[in-house]
Amino acid sequence: MKKLLTLALALLMCLTALPFAMAEDDVPVIDWYIGGADSPADLQMVNDALNEYLVEKIGCKVNITYMTSTDWEQKMSTMISSGQDCGIIGFGSQSKSDYVVESQRGSYYPLDELLAEYGEDTYALFPDAVWDGMRINGKIYGIPSKKDNGYFISLIYNADMVEELGIDLSDIDYSNFRDLEDLFYETKEARDAAHPEMAEYPICWNVSLLYPYYFAFETFLNDSYLAVANIDGIMDIDGFDSDTVFNFYDTDEFLEFCLQKQRLVEDGIYLYDYTDKSDLRKPNDGVCYFVGWGYCYMEEHLYSEEWTSKMIMSDTIWTETNNYFSAGTAISANCAHPELAFQVLNLVNTDPYVATMMRFGIEGVHWVRGEDGKMTFDFEGGRNRVVGERGYYFWYNAPVGNLTIVEAPAANVGPNNEMITTMNELNEACIIPRHLGFVFDTTPVINQIAACTSVVLEYQNALTRGQFESQEDVEANVAEFRQKLKDNGVDDIVAEVQRQIDAWEAAK
Repeated sequence: MKKLLTLALALLMCLTALPFAMAEDDVPVIDWYIGGADSPADLQMVNDALNEYLVEKIGCKVNITYMTSTDWEQKMSTMISSGQDCGIIGFGSQSKSDYVVESQRGSYYPLDELLAEYGEDTYALFPDAVWDGMRINGKIYGIPSKKDNGYFISLIYNADMVEELGIDLSDIDYSNFRDLEDLFYETKEARDAAHPEMAEYPICWNVSLLYPYYFAFETFLNDSYLAVANIDGIMDIDGFDSDTVFNFYDTDEFLEFCLQKQRLVEDGIYLYDYTDKSDLRKPNDGVCYFVGWGYCYMEEHLYSEEWTSKMIMSDTIWTETNNYFSAGTAISANCAHPELAFQVLNLVNTDPYVATMMRFGIEGVHWVRGEDGKMTFDFEGGRNRVVGERGYYFWYNAPVGNLTIVEAPAANVGPNNEMITTMNELNEACIIPRHLGFVFDTTPVINQIAACTSVVLEYQNALTRGQFESQEDVEANVAEFRQKLKDNGVDDIVAEVQRQIDAWEAAK
């Protein structure tokens, strides 16, 4: 009896230690982690409805968990490094997992064979050069989200204010926000004359990221610009061709931008700090201009029902390899059912029913089709009817997958689906950089990158937000910044990126 009891206990421990979950009906359950948002009120309801469809289609279920970016940063790295079966994992700017870093660490399951067996339609979403860019050490570990896969930068403006002030935007032509200085000063002068009570308010909402709002080039280190290259057809930085790697922070253009930003803050075009200032979006507080990234269609009341939103897109539209790392999905290296997990992702990227449910919930519960056959939330008992109290609403939900097959309300995409149509057209029209598909191996200069990244964190934000008292202070801090980068090995980083690019081009 003791031996039987011991054997039974051992068997029970083995069963409870299995690296995957099973539903009560013995259907495999795959965890799915999505970053960038709090868990919605109706998540379980939507999860259950999706599972009914998944069981019918591929014989599995998912357990969806939404995590804020903060929670993700605090928890996900530990979960992955501990060897946990994390099932499906989002990556990118919202999910806060770096695709390249996690792929190199062995956190993700290789997808090449799964793409060939189950994912022909998913593979067809992108050209070979994009999939080559997703290869880390020769393997594809993630599926990029098909969405605004280029940098679509726009100037969003309060059309009611512009009309009241008599500002003519009909011939505005710009490549980046550096080109808009004269317009901003003209608008502020007119607004302050018409509304002296608004003079203390900025004319522009916060535009602090220098890339991609102010510059276009290839980046090889994500959010720091220690090693970059010009793009043929744009050539934002003088003195370099498109095949020469350089330190952007050591260019005249970077210094000129920092000086411009300090001047614009000092003159009240921008605020010194936008923390807790979201009320400035109200029409009576005078902000007129906002930055847009990825908008292909402008909702009439994007920020407020009290004023009309319009936009003017930049005439420079480009893409680069890192753009495809900014949002997507991978499978945990320790996933117990990688084939089923991949089939889930294949549905997310090719099946409009799944793609739509993941953004707007359940038809008949969260949305219906109106008399015109188009999606609406405005129906009796609709759980997405009240803005601010919606049961399940995630637009774009970029970490999930293909946005271009989603059914959406006219308010989001236009009465004739203009947003999706334009998005596909712009993706096709993007200027393609010379090194699309090149992925930098940081290993040879990992110490220099860590040291220089700390220097960037020390200086970059204050410079790009214009938070220095004078032009002289800007010049002094840029000089210090550059010297510290040199002292910490930035030239080694540039040389190593150049070496790898030369080898990559020679092997093509």
